[in-house]
Amino acid sequence: MYTVTGLVPDAEYQFRIIAQNDIGESEASPSSEPVVYKPSQPGEIEITSIFKDSITLEWERPESDGGKEILGYWVEYRQSGESTWKKCNKERIKDRQFTVGGLLEATEYEFRVFAENQTGLSRPRRTAMAVKTKLTCKSLHLYESILKNSVVISWKPPEDDGGAMITNYIIEKREAKEGAEWQLVSSSISGTTCRIVNLTENAGYYFRVFAQNTYGISEALEVSSVVVMKPPFGQPGQPVASAITKDSCVVSWKPPASDGGAKIRTYYLEKREKKQNKWISVTTDEIRETVYSVKDLIEGLEYEFRVKCENLGGESEWSEVSQPVIPKSDVPIQAPHFKEELRNLNVKFQANATFVCKVTGHPKPIVKWYRQGKEILPDGEKIKIQEFKGGYHQLVITNVTDDDATVYQVRATNQGGSVSGTASLDVEEFLHRHSIGHFDIKPDNIIYFTRRSSVVKIVEFGQARQLKPGDSFRLQFTSPEYYAPEVHHHDLVSTATDMHRRYYQTLVKKEWNTVVSVARISCGGAIRTQKGITVAKVKVAPIDIGPIAGQIKHTVTEEGGHAKYVCRIENYDQSTQVTWYFGMRQLESSEKYEIKYEEGVATMYVKDVSKSDDGTYRCKVVNDYGEDSSYAELFVKGVREISEHYRCRTVRKVKRRVDTMRLLERPPEFTLPLYNRTAYIGENVRFGVTITVHPEPRLTWFKSGQKIKPGDDDKKYTFESDKATRESLLSYEHYAASEEKITAAEEKSLEERTVHKAFKSTLPATILTKPRSITVSEGETARFSCDADGEPAPVITWFRAGQPIVSSRRFQVTRTQYKSTFEIPSVQMSDEGSYTVVVENSEGRQEAHFTLTIQRTKIPAKTITSPPTIKSPEPHVKSPDEIQTFLYHACKNLKMFHNFYKHELNPHNFSSV
Repeated sequence: MYTVTGLVPDAEYQFRIIAQNDIGESEASPSSEPVVYKPSQPGEIEITSIFKDSITLEWERPESDGGKEILGYWVEYRQSGESTWKKCNKERIKDRQFTVGGLLEATEYEFRVFAENQTGLSRPRRTAMAVKTKLTCKSLHLYESILKNSVVISWKPPEDDGGAMITNYIIEKREAKEGAEWQLVSSSISGTTCRIVNLTENAGYYFRVFAQNTYGISEALEVSSVVVMKPPFGQPGQPVASAITKDSCVVSWKPPASDGGAKIRTYYLEKREKKQNKWISVTTDEIRETVYSVKDLIEGLEYEFRVKCENLGGESEWSEVSQPVIPKSDVPIQAPHFKEELRNLNVKFQANATFVCKVTGHPKPIVKWYRQGKEILPDGEKIKIQEFKGGYHQLVITNVTDDDATVYQVRATNQGGSVSGTASLDVEEFLHRHSIGHFDIKPDNIIYFTRRSSVVKIVEFGQARQLKPGDSFRLQFTSPEYYAPEVHHHDLVSTATDMHRRYYQTLVKKEWNTVVSVARISCGGAIRTQKGITVAKVKVAPIDIGPIAGQIKHTVTEEGGHAKYVCRIENYDQSTQVTWYFGMRQLESSEKYEIKYEEGVATMYVKDVSKSDDGTYRCKVVNDYGEDSSYAELFVKGVREISEHYRCRTVRKVKRRVDTMRLLERPPEFTLPLYNRTAYIGENVRFGVTITVHPEPRLTWFKSGQKIKPGDDDKKYTFESDKATRESLLSYEHYAASEEKITAAEEKSLEERTVHKAFKSTLPATILTKPRSITVSEGETARFSCDADGEPAPVITWFRAGQPIVSSRRFQVTRTQYKSTFEIPSVQMSDEGSYTVVVENSEGRQEAHFTLTIQRTKIPAKTITSPPTIKSPEPHVKSPDEIQTFLYHACKNLKMFHNFYKHELNPHNFSSV
C-alpha cells in the first residue's frame, strides 16, 4: 500500500503499477478507473433581495464537479457572533437560488453553500460579509381623532433598530382612487406621531410610514384599510326615561362605542310630544354626563327623547328615539344619598375586586360608574355592574392586574340632584401576596428576559425578607439612594417600603452620566455618596386586623382509625397562640392527641378513635389584635352519619371577640395630601396636609431626605397644627435659589400623585373630604370643612336651600386654595336643615350634601314660691349715698331674678315701678 501525495485538489487521476527488480522494470499494469473527487466549492454568492424576515441568495456553479454530476446544493446560516451553523433546506436543491425565511428583523446573518455529488459534499462557499435583514415599523394604527380635513396617525417604533438609532420617520399619503400616486407628507418626523392636514372631507386615503437610520430605510407599513375623512365615533345609545313625576323625569343613555380618539365634549338632548314632528332642546347648557334630569314637562302628555354627541371631529348622528313616557305620578323628591359609601380596596393579583355602595333617593336614582372620569360599561366578563334590592349597587372587576389599579367613582342622579363617591383600587404584587419585601431593587438587579424582550426579571434576592410582624432584622446596602426613608431612619418596614410599591423609573442624565431613582426622590430621599456598606436595623410593622382561622374539613372515620384536622391562619404574627377544644374541654398534646402549630398552620391528630370521640372540635386562634375560631365535626361510623348531620343541623352564629380599641386604630391616612408648589424668588411657600386617624399620629416633615425640626430655623420654617381637623401646615419663607426644589415626604408614598400630575396638567374638581352631618345643641358652634382637589384650583361654594352662603354676622366662610370651612356661631333652631357644598372648576363639578340637627336646650322647671312675710322696719330718712347704693343692689338683684325665672314668668305681666 502506498499513499500518493501532492495531488491537485478537484483534479481527476488514474493510476497504474510497474514492478521492478535487479534486471529491470516490468510492463505497466492496466490503468485504474478514473478516481472521482468531491466537487469544488460553489462560485461566489450574491444577495438578490433582503426583507425583514427573509433573504434570497444566488451562486455560481463549482469550477469542477469532481468527475460526477452535481446532485444538488445545501444552504446553511447562522447569526453573526454565533458558532453553530443551521441547515436552511431539508432536501437538496437543484437550483442555484434559495430564499432563507423565518429570520429575525434587523439581524445580521452569515450564509454558506455546499455542492454535492456521489462522492460527497464540497468545501463550503461563504458570504463575503454578514447580511442584515431590514427593519420595519410595527403596529401602525389610528391614534387620535379623525377630523373633517385632518387625521393623526401613530405607530410603534421597531423592536430592534438594526444596531443604529432611528434618525427619522418618513410619512406618505395616497388618495383611494384609481391612478393616484404616493405623495410625501414629511421626511423629518422624529417622534412616532404625525398629524396630516389639508385632507378632503369625506374622501378616502391610504397612509404608510418608513423608519430610517444610518444603514438606510426600512420597508413601508401601510394602514390596513382605507381611512375616510369622517368622524368615526358612533351615536349614543337609546335614551331611557325613569324616575317619572308629574312634571319631570331622568333621562339616561350609554356613550357611543367609539369616540373616534377624541374626548366627547358635550351631549345634546331633545324632546318632543309624541306624534309631533318638532324636536325641542331640553337645555341650552352643556351636558357632560350620560344622565340628565328633564324638568318643566306637562302632566298627561306623552314625550319622546333623542340624544347626540359632539367632539373635535364634529357631531354624531342622533340616537334611536326613546320609548314614550307620560308624566303623571306625583311623588315627593328626595335627593340621592349614600347610606353606605365606597371603600378603598387592596386585592391580590388576578383576584376579583368588588366595590359596593348603598344609595337612597326618590325617585329612584340613576347610578353610573366611572374610571378616571370615563364611564364604565359592563362587558359581562372583565367588568360586571349589578344592582340589588335595598338600593345596593356593585362594580365587579375580575382578574385584576396592575392596569386596574386606579381611582373609581360612582355617581347617583335624580331630580333632587346628584351625589358621587370615589375609592381607589390597589393590586398586590406576587411577592407581597406571600408577605415578602424586597429592599434592594435597583437597576443592577433588573434584567430583560432576552435582548428584545420587554419583560423584566429580578436576579438578586439577597435583601428580600419574609415579613413577620414584630421581627427585627438588619439590612446591608451600598446604594442608599434606592432605599426608602424607613430604612435610613431605622423605622418600621412593611411591603409598602420596598420598590414594588413605588413607581420605579429611572432618569438618565447623559451629561451627568448618573442614574437617579424617581421613586427615591419623590419620597424625599437625597442622593448621597457613601463608601463601604451601611447597616440599617429595622422592625417589621404589625398588621392592623385580628387573626382569621381558615375553614377546617369534617372527617369521617371508623373506630380504631385516626382523624386529621388542619387550620390555616391568616394575619398571624409572633404573638399568635392556638388552642384546640373538644366540646368545652381544652385538648393538650398527649398519646391521644398530637397538636402542632408552625408558621400559620395548626394541625391536630386524633389517634385510636372511639365512639366517644364523635362530636365537634374547635380551633381557637388568639393574638394581640383579636381572636377567631373555626369548627369541624368528627363522624364515627355507627354513631352519626354525615348526611343526617347536614339535613338536621341548625346554624349557630358565633360571635367573634376582638379588641375594640385595636379596631379603632388605623394607620395614618392623608385625606388631603401634599401638592407640588411653584414660587418666585422671595415668595413664601405653604405646604399643608390633613390626616384623619386614631390614635393621634406623629407627623414629621422632610426636605431632601433630612428632617425639618421645629426650632431649627424659626425665621425660615413655621409649623402649624390643628388637632381638631388633624391639619398640619408648613410655611417656607425666603425661597432661596431659583434652582432649588422644595419637596416634603409624607410617611407614605407620594409618587402616585407626583407621576400623575406630571402627565396630566388638568384635573376635574373632586371632593376629598366631605362635610359630615352633625348634631349640636342650641347656642353651640357648628363647624363644617371640605377638602378638594383639581387643576385649575377649584372654587368651593356652600349652599342652603339653593342659595349660596357668604360670610356675615350669622355665618363665617373661610377659603384657601384647596380647602374651605363653614361655621355657624351660636346656632339657632332656624339653622337646622340640609346644606350642600359644591366644588367646581373648568374640568368638572362635584357636590356633597350634609345636614345640621339642633337639639333644643332643656331647662328644668322651677317651683315659684311666695317670699316670706317680712316685717317692715320703722321708716327713717336715708342719705343720698345710701339711696344710690340701695338702688344699685336692687337693680342687680332684679336682673338676677329675671334671668332665673325668665322661662316661667312673662315680664309683660309686671307693671313698671
